[in-house]
Amino acid sequence: MNLKMSIITISVLLLAGCGGGGSSTAPESTTSTTSTTYNAAASDGELLEYTLDETNLTYSYKVTSSALGINNDTHTGTLTSNADGTYTPSSAPDSKILVLPNKLVVGAAKLRINGADRYTLIAGIPTTTNVQFSDISGTYNYVSLQCLTTECNNSTGLPESAYGTFNIDNSGNWAECTRSNYTANNASCAGRDAGTLTSLGDGKFQIISGSTTMGTGMFYHSPTGQKVMVIDLNNYLGTYGRGMIFGVPQITTSLGGTKNGKYHWNTTQGNTGWVDVVDSAYTFDSGSTGTMTANTPWTGMIDAAGGYGMLADEGVYMWVPKSTSLDTYMVVGVKDE
Repeated sequence: MNLKMSIITISVLLLAGCGGGGSSTAPESTTSTTSTTYNAAASDGELLEYTLDETNLTYSYKVTSSALGINNDTHTGTLTSNADGTYTPSSAPDSKILVLPNKLVVGAAKLRINGADRYTLIAGIPTTTNVQFSDISGTYNYVSLQCLTTECNNSTGLPESAYGTFNIDNSGNWAECTRSNYTANNASCAGRDAGTLTSLGDGKFQIISGSTTMGTGMFYHSPTGQKVMVIDLNNYLGTYGRGMIFGVPQITTSLGGTKNGKYHWNTTQGNTGWVDVVDSAYTFDSGSTGTMTANTPWTGMIDAAGGYGMLADEGVYMWVPKSTSLDTYMVVGVKDE
């Protein structure tokens, strides 16, 4: 089975797939606007302010914090509205933009990195106010992509993807376990690190490990308990390198029911597509098929297509390869509503 096409599934977060006919391009002028501004992370480690106008079919983004010296880099563009509910951005026409209303956007951005245009995966949470530690506390399962070598930071080497757990308590203390489960062994899990959160306003939190700021966290939360975590990693050549973490609450996964449906996804390699999920079975747009095993390697995770990921109640999908020889990319997507 083609690993990239079998990227399990279901996509969570932002960018989506499938294109197709029945599209319309942005009008030259309209009389009203319904734009939404998102705090967003890019997979190359840049923090963005991303604005999407689904009425006038336009978008814009600005780099607000950069590990690569491109602060205040600004771009604008137009959207093509596709028949499948996705959008195609003019600056990254091979990608898709996926939106979970009032919750999440997944897409792509073109940034000038190390002297060359580079397309980077983005995920964003709507800007908000008055977010308390109690609103975002709990244990999250996550996938991540990080640049951990000089070669990667110079765009001549590959990043590294991973998965794990991230816990936040009601006082703003956090602990992270790489490729291991915080819930099973919170004091000495593999790859453990810990620190504190400091509110920056607008739903953003500075994430501090010891005396080092490793990045900025952004969180969606709802009265029903749904949550999405997006972390921009910008600690250049530090323990966490630069990149992105994406996570959802650690909750027992039951396949079938509301999790059935079509998911659009994008990867950090520039691929885009979709997958249909029926109970434990999945079929990709390429025609390849397979099955998933829920709650493996621990609660809330899914084992599928040679990797681990999550298919969450929030409508988000994420996945990374298991093999350390292939762990150079990540997948995120969202479910058709």
